[in-house]
Amino acid sequence: MTACYRSGSLLGVRVCAAVLLASVSSFSEEYIQDLGESSVYETTSVEKPLQASSSYAEVLSEAWEGRSLSAAEVLASLPGVQYTRQGGVGSFQTVSIRGVSAKNIVVCMDGIPLNDASGGAVDFGTIDLNQVEKIEVYKDRVPAKFGGRGIGGAINFVTKGSKPAEAVLKPEDKKSGRVLLSYGSHNTWEASTQLLSRLTDSASVSASLSARHSDNDYEFESQNGTQYDPDDDYTDTRRNAEFTEYSGLFKARVLHASGVFSTLNFNFSRSEGGNPGRDDYQTSVAGYKGEFAQATYRAELPQLLGWLWLEFSLTGKFEKAVSHSYYPLDHLGYASSDFLKYGAAGYSLIPEVLANYSGEKIEANLRLSLDMSYYSGRGSSKPWNLTRYATTSSGDVSYNILKTLSVGGEGSALFIKDDIHGGEYVSPVMTKKLKSAKDRDVSFAGRGFVRYDAPDSRYGGSLSFGRLFRAPQLMEIYGVYPGMVSNPDLLDESALRFEVGGYYMIPKSQTVIRATYFQTSVKNAICWINSGNFLKPLNVGKSHIRGLEAELESKPKKWFTAILRATFQKTEDKSEEHYYNGKMLPYEPARSYYAEAKFDLPYHFDFIWTSEYRTKIFEDRTNRIKQPAVDLHHLSLGYNPFNKTRLVFALRNITDEKYRNVYTPFPTPGREYKLTLTQGF
Repeated sequence: MTACYRSGSLLGVRVCAAVLLASVSSFSEEYIQDLGESSVYETTSVEKPLQASSSYAEVLSEAWEGRSLSAAEVLASLPGVQYTRQGGVGSFQTVSIRGVSAKNIVVCMDGIPLNDASGGAVDFGTIDLNQVEKIEVYKDRVPAKFGGRGIGGAINFVTKGSKPAEAVLKPEDKKSGRVLLSYGSHNTWEASTQLLSRLTDSASVSASLSARHSDNDYEFESQNGTQYDPDDDYTDTRRNAEFTEYSGLFKARVLHASGVFSTLNFNFSRSEGGNPGRDDYQTSVAGYKGEFAQATYRAELPQLLGWLWLEFSLTGKFEKAVSHSYYPLDHLGYASSDFLKYGAAGYSLIPEVLANYSGEKIEANLRLSLDMSYYSGRGSSKPWNLTRYATTSSGDVSYNILKTLSVGGEGSALFIKDDIHGGEYVSPVMTKKLKSAKDRDVSFAGRGFVRYDAPDSRYGGSLSFGRLFRAPQLMEIYGVYPGMVSNPDLLDESALRFEVGGYYMIPKSQTVIRATYFQTSVKNAICWINSGNFLKPLNVGKSHIRGLEAELESKPKKWFTAILRATFQKTEDKSEEHYYNGKMLPYEPARSYYAEAKFDLPYHFDFIWTSEYRTKIFEDRTNRIKQPAVDLHHLSLGYNPFNKTRLVFALRNITDEKYRNVYTPFPTPGREYKLTLTQGF
C-alpha cells in the first residue's frame, strides 16, 4: 500500500487498495495450471524454463484492441519498462528497459531485427498494433535467434496470421477474418481487415490491410515563449501535427511433399505527417514521410539424424525517412533561404541459417547471418552513400542437471565493415562532410545462467550474469527522423549485467507473485538528449543502474482479474565529467507503478480500470530540465452483443493531465476517447 499512497491520488489509492484486498482475500476452489495468464501478460509455456524468470513476457492483442494504446504505452504496462513520446498519434515514441535506453534494445518484426545493421532508430509510434498478434519481451537478454547482441534486451512484434491455419480454423472451416473500425478524439480513426484462408491441407495464406489517421489538433497550455512568466500563458491548439499511415502484410505457408515447410512473409508501411515545431512558434510547412518494406522467405527442413533441425531464410528490406522544411518561414533558425529537404534511404539483404539440437538433457541453438546494407542521402544532401557488411554468429545452450535445475550460456560475435563515399550529410541544424567510416573491431558478448523450475512446483527462480554489447546503427549515425539529429561520432557500447529473480504461485486464488533484482554497468551508453529542440544521441562515458521489479497477478474470481506492478530503480551517470557525475540518467524515473482491475460483468459487458504513476524524470544529463511526476487513470468498457461482434469505448487520461515541462517543445494530448467496433466472419 505504500507504493499506492505515494502517487498522491486518492482515486489511485482506492484502486490499488481494492486490487490488493481482492487478490489476497478471495479464494477459488478450482486449481488452475496456467497461473501466469491475464488479458495483458502471459507466462509462456513454449519456453518453459523462462517461467522461472519475470524477465520474459508475452503481451496479447486483447491488451490493446479498442483501448486507444500505442505500442510504447502497451509495453510500459510491464514492470521495468518506461516510455516517452513527443506528441499525439504517430509521434516519435520509445521505450527503455530496466534503465537501459531505447537505442540499446533490439526490436524485431517476426524475428527480423528492425534496428539491425541496416536499421537504427526504431519509432514505436509508427508500429500499427492492428497488424500485431502478440508482443514478446525479453528484458535480460537478446536470444540467439535475434542475433544475440544488444544491451537492453529484445522486443519482438509477432504479426497477424503467424499461427498456422490448422491451429486457428476448425476442421470444417476454410477461412476466417475480421474487420475493425474505430473513431476518437481529434478526428482519429482506424480501419483494418484480416483474412486467413486454408487453400489445401498443406497450404494456407493470410493477409491484412490497415489505415490510421489523426489530425492531432489537441489543445495545450503554451508558455508563449516566456517559460518563467505564467501570466501570459494561454491555451493553444496543436497545428500541422496530422499523421496518416497505411500498412499491410501477406503470409503464405506450404508443407512440401519432401517434408520441407516454406513460409513467405511480406509487410510494408507508409507514413506521412506534419512537423509542428515549437509550442511557442509552430511551423506551417514542415513535415516528413517514411516508407518501409520487408520480404522474407524461410525454409524449415525436416529433422535430420533424429536430433538436428535446420532453417534457412533470406530477407530483403527497404526503408526511407525524409523530412522537409522552409526555415525562414518556420522560424527554426536555419541559416538558409532555400526549401530544405533531408533524409536517407537504404536497402538490405540478409541471408541466415539457424540450427537447433534438442536432446534429453541438452538443447542448443546456433545462428549465422550476413547483413549487406546500402544507404544514400536524400533531399538537399550532396550525394553520399554508405555500404555496410555485418557478420553475426550467435548461439545458446542449456543443460538439465536435474529435472528441476538447468544451467546454460549464450554468446555472440559481430564484425562490421563500413565504407563511406564522399558528400555532405544534411541535418536540421547543420551540415557535415562525410569522409571515412570509423574502424570498428569485432565485438563479443557472453552470458551464463542458472534456473530452477519444476513443472509442478509453486515456486522457481533464476540467476544470470553476462557481458553484452551494441554497435551504433546506420540511422543513428547518419539518418534523420522528425525532431531528431543523428551523431556520426558515436562509440560502441558495452555492459555488464546481473539479475536474480523468482516467482511464487498460490493455486487456490489463481495468484502469481514475481520479483527480480537487476544491476547493469554500461560503458559509452547511447542516450537521446534534447539539443536545440531536437533529440540527439550522445555517449555517456559510464553509467550504473540497479533496481527491483515486483508484480502480482491474481484471478480470485471468474469475473475479476487484478494486476499490480512496481519498479524501483536508481540510475546514475558515472562519467568523469564533473557536471554529470552522480546525476540521474535522462528519462528514467526512480519509481513507477501500474495497477489494473478487470471485471467481467453480466449481459456480455466487461470493464477495465488502469492507473499508472511515475516519479519525475529529467531530459538532460545535468538534471536541470525536469518533467514532473505523472499520475494517469484510464478506463474501457467492452460489450459483446454477438459471438463475433465486440464494441469497446475507451477513455484515456481521465483527469486531463498535461504532463510536460516549460522547456519541452512537444506538448502531449490531455483527455481522449475512442470507440471501436470489431466484427469477425
